[in-house]
Amino acid sequence: MMKLKILLSMLFLLYTQILSAKSDNNTTNVNIKNSIVKIFTVANVPDYGEPWSSHIKEFTGSGCIISGQRILTNAHVVTDYTYVEVLKNGETKRYEAEILSIAHESDLALITVKDKSFFDNTNSLEFGELPELQEKISVYGFPRGGDTLSITNGVVSRIEHQVYVHSQKYHLAIQIDAAINAGNSGGPALSNGKIVGLVMQGKTSAENIGYIIPVSVIKHYFEDMKDKKYDGYPALGILTQTLESPVMKEMYGLKGKKLGVRIRELIPNSPGSKVLKAGDIMIAVDNFNIYSNYKVEFRDKEFTDYAYVSDMHQMGESIDFTILRDGKEKRVTLFLDKKKDDLTFIKNRKPESKLSYYIYGGLVFVPGLKQYYLPSKYHRIYPDEEREELVVLKRVLSSPLTKGYRSYGFGVVETVNGKGFKNFKEFVNLLESSKEKYIVFENEYYRQMVVKRKDVLKTQNSILKKYNIKAAKSDDLQIDKKEKALVLN
Repeated sequence: MMKLKILLSMLFLLYTQILSAKSDNNTTNVNIKNSIVKIFTVANVPDYGEPWSSHIKEFTGSGCIISGQRILTNAHVVTDYTYVEVLKNGETKRYEAEILSIAHESDLALITVKDKSFFDNTNSLEFGELPELQEKISVYGFPRGGDTLSITNGVVSRIEHQVYVHSQKYHLAIQIDAAINAGNSGGPALSNGKIVGLVMQGKTSAENIGYIIPVSVIKHYFEDMKDKKYDGYPALGILTQTLESPVMKEMYGLKGKKLGVRIRELIPNSPGSKVLKAGDIMIAVDNFNIYSNYKVEFRDKEFTDYAYVSDMHQMGESIDFTILRDGKEKRVTLFLDKKKDDLTFIKNRKPESKLSYYIYGGLVFVPGLKQYYLPSKYHRIYPDEEREELVVLKRVLSSPLTKGYRSYGFGVVETVNGKGFKNFKEFVNLLESSKEKYIVFENEYYRQMVVKRKDVLKTQNSILKKYNIKAAKSDDLQIDKKEKALVLN
């Protein structure tokens, strides 16, 4: 009888523990669901074919509530926003939101809601740590096709550097085998109730493969924003080559070793160019060995690009490299004072800004942006004191002035009347200050286009009117009253 009582007592204890755990899980699930929001964005998207125009686009995404009455989401969910609203899970009322900050490089954004009553009966999610391989995670969000919260489960299958589609930048990413669809973007990936990543993009060429932004990248963003100003990631300015060839290893004194990559080029004016030399062999960065295939071991038996180490740093910090130079080991320090975009000749358009353009007698010129798909040779050029920006003939508007040029594959403008220029504004100034009879544009292949300056001045307004274009140049090129007074004086 005593044994039976003990057994029943143990069964009752086990039953109450199960009920308690189930209750805790239900409470946790409710708390998490109260933290997930749907985001509605109205955006004014530029038209790259007609840079003086734009069009309105509406789309949705997801987000999660974190501390400080803030909502974390993707940058691409609110890019080019004109109006943003959020909807709490299980409710019907939308609330107007405002943008706190956007980090396009890492595809992250913080927003809040003007009406603080929105945050009543909600919970702030906390951040966890970088998940382990095969760790189970749950993805929360609002995929398109409904207003109901969706929860999908999967496991971490890979952690390594990937290209972020929104910014075309190369950062650490987590690959998961959970379904990610349009509208899921910005939703949290949770493990044990804590954020370990943020949904970023799916892989269209494969089923149930998606990528999330790791919590380490999110924390880098928050650290960056402590001064309420986003600086972005520091650049090294180092171009390297693998040393997997046994013969090359032998020549550089690394026979039988797994370490070392060769510096093949240094970008001018970069942190690396100040202390490193082409031909140096990098064998370690900070306390991480650099293996011959560009990789560092960021966790036991897990490898990714050595950019992982510099990406852990903030602007203004320093980073140490161990190198071999002329067969001798040497330790050098780089001061990280350049952003990645500072060293890029062809830049992405700055979101939330209008496109720059200049029309001269029916010839439509624009600055060289990645969105214009420029020749690959220009992706190997770096900004310097003589030139920091390309100028491209984007389009030719048909008119008597442009006869013979309509199907001209002109591309990048190198000179105007034999003169070079540093940037787009300087190019425009060259045209507007010229007194020459003929304006001669020459491209990188020495091909020319010629227009008469007098004819341009005479017909410019009629061409603009014909194509329903309000101004010959974008707002950023307009001279304000103060500048005009200085010019006249």
